[in-house]
Amino acid sequence: MLAEPIPRKRPVLDVREIVLVALLAAAGGVLSTYVGYVGNLINRLFGIPFGAGQLIAGLHVLWLVLARSLTGRFGSGSLTGLVKGAVEFLSGGTHGVVIVLVSLVEGILVDLGMGISRRPSLAVSMVAGAVASASNVFLFQAIYFGGVPIGFLFVMAGLSLVSGAFCGGYLAWDLRRFLIASRLVPPPAPEATGARPSLRRSLIGLVAVVLFLAGGVYYYTRVADPFAAPDRATIEGALVVPFVFHYSEWAEEAETVTAELRGSVSYVPAKDYTGVPLALVLERAKPKAEATTVEVIGADGYAADFDLAKILADRSVLLSLEGGHLRLIGAGYDGAHWVDRVTRAVVR
Repeated sequence: MLAEPIPRKRPVLDVREIVLVALLAAAGGVLSTYVGYVGNLINRLFGIPFGAGQLIAGLHVLWLVLARSLTGRFGSGSLTGLVKGAVEFLSGGTHGVVIVLVSLVEGILVDLGMGISRRPSLAVSMVAGAVASASNVFLFQAIYFGGVPIGFLFVMAGLSLVSGAFCGGYLAWDLRRFLIASRLVPPPAPEATGARPSLRRSLIGLVAVVLFLAGGVYYYTRVADPFAAPDRATIEGALVVPFVFHYSEWAEEAETVTAELRGSVSYVPAKDYTGVPLALVLERAKPKAEATTVEVIGADGYAADFDLAKILADRSVLLSLEGGHLRLIGAGYDGAHWVDRVTRAVVR
C-alpha cells in the first residue's frame, strides 16, 4: 500500500509576493526623500522649524500597509519596511542608517495591527497605518534624545497618527481595492472566491497616488540635484559677483566653532566644527543693497532661510566639508537650519 504524499507547505511568501514586496519597498524608499522635502515645505508654510511635516508622515507607511493587505501574510509588512529602509539609506536618505531600524519597526507594527483580524478591512488598515506612522516620532526621540518639549512631542505624534490613518491606511485600502478590481493583482487567498470590489469606488486612492508620483517625478527632475559636485556650491541671486564656491580654494580661511545640534529628530552634544564662515563667502559675492535674506539649499531640495544682515555679522555659521560633502553648520540656530549636502546659496 502506497503511503500518501506529505502535502507541501506553502512558503511564507511566494515569488509573486516577493516581487510585489520588493517593488513597493523600492518605491517607498526612493520617494521618502521627496516626502521629507514636502514636509519641509509644510513647515515653512506654517512658519515653524519642524513638526508640521508630520501631516504627511503617513505616506512613509503607505507602502507597508499596501504590501501587507495585498499579500495577506504576516511578516510582509516587516519585510517591506526593512527593504524600504535599506533603499532609503542607500539612496542617500538624510537620517542615515537609523532609518532602517525606524522603517522596520513601522513594518512590524503594521503586521501586528493588521493581524488583529483575519480578514482585511478599512478600519484595521487605518489603525495599523496610524500606529505605525506615529511610532517614528517616539523612535527618533528615543534614539537621538532630541529634547523636544513633551507637549510638542505629543502634538507631532497626534499629527502623525491622523496622517497614518488617512495617508497610510485609507489610501492603501483604496489603492488595494483598485488593484484587485482592475485585476492587476489577485486578491489574497482568503478572499479569492469573493466578489471583487467595484472599480468606480476605488479611484480616490489611485488619483492621490498618481498625483504623489507625479510630484515625485517633478522633484527628482527639477528640484533635487543628487549628482551635484559634493565639495562646491553656487553662490547666486542678488549679488554683484556671483561665483562657484570650491572648499579647497578657501581652506585657509577655515575657522573652528563649538556648536550643539538640537532638532526635532536628532541631537548632537556640543562639539567642535571646522569650516569657512558663510559671512566671508557672501562678502566676496557682494550682496546688493536691496538683498535681505539668504537661502541655503541642499542636494535633496531641503532649504533654510537666514536673515542676511545677521549672517554677515556672524562668523560662527560655517560651510564645512564632512564626509566629502558640504554641510552648513548653523551654530546658534535650531537643527532645522543645519543643511546637509549644500549645493546653492541664494541671496534675495
